[in-house]
Amino acid sequence: METRRKDFSPLRVALAAAVLAAFAFGGCASRSSYPTVPRSAAGTVQHLNGGTVVSVKTIVIDGTSSNVGRAAGAAIGGGIGRTVGSGDGTVLATAVGVAAGVVVGPMVEKELTKKVAQEVTIDLDDGHVIVVVQETKDGGFFEGDRVEVMESITGVARIRHAEFESDGLYWN
Repeated sequence: METRRKDFSPLRVALAAAVLAAFAFGGCASRSSYPTVPRSAAGTVQHLNGGTVVSVKTIVIDGTSSNVGRAAGAAIGGGIGRTVGSGDGTVLATAVGVAAGVVVGPMVEKELTKKVAQEVTIDLDDGHVIVVVQETKDGGFFEGDRVEVMESITGVARIRHAEFESDGLYWN
């Protein structure tokens, strides 16, 4: 019986990498039309304050790197390395690909997990001025927007657009 070595063409490796990336990062995307809140906000008491946005600055929240990036990088690097050379050269190229992937994978993951955010300065109705950094969703906030600030006892805050009655008056 003849055994054949499987041919790992660059196209096959790229396709496998794309499928792996889709499972690793695509599965994290929310498909819900409902607002998403941090898990830590569930079941907590939050104080609600009304206010008006006085300034907005677009910023980037740094991404994260974990063992997922390391493992994906190692798998992709090893797969690419395996397509190079023959015999001992293939083994060496695979090892180099794995090592490079372990280094590069977390860097790629960190870039892919960065979030566009806003640094929002708010003049609260009680006279205090606060600044909240929050990931930008649904267009974000603009100067003059009426907002509600929800602050937990631990100091974690998030902002939402204020609700208002049909007569145009805001309630808090």
